[in-house]
Amino acid sequence: MAKVTAPLMSMDASGAFGDTIVYAKWKGINYARQYVVPANPRTQAQVTARTYFNQAVEAWHAEDDATRARWVDAARGLPLTGFNLYVGKYVQYLRGHEGQAPVAPFLPPS
Repeated sequence: MAKVTAPLMSMDASGAFGDTIVYAKWKGINYARQYVVPANPRTQAQVTARTYFNQAVEAWHAEDDATRARWVDAARGLPLTGFNLYVGKYVQYLRGHEGQAPVAPFLPPS
C-alpha cells in the first residue's frame, strides 16, 4: 500500500481506476493499493450469518413505530443507532435460539 499526497493531480481521490489501482482514505491519510476482486465466502457459517442479518432487517421494518422508538431511546448515549442496536440484539437472539425468531414485538432489554 502506498501513501499518496495528491493522487491523480487532485487533493483527494477515491475509487478504482479500471481494474488496476484503488485510491482511498484511511484515518485522513490518502493511499493507493492494487485492485483485488473481493472474496465471497459461501461457507455454511457465512450463509447462516447473512440469513440472520436479513431476518433482523426484515423484522425491524415489520415493527411498529412505538417499538422502533423504544430502540432509538435504548441506543441514546451509545455510539450506534436504534436500528443498529436492534439488528445486533436480534441476531444475537437468533444465534442463541438456533434461528428461531423472537415473538413480536422484539423489545430492548430493560
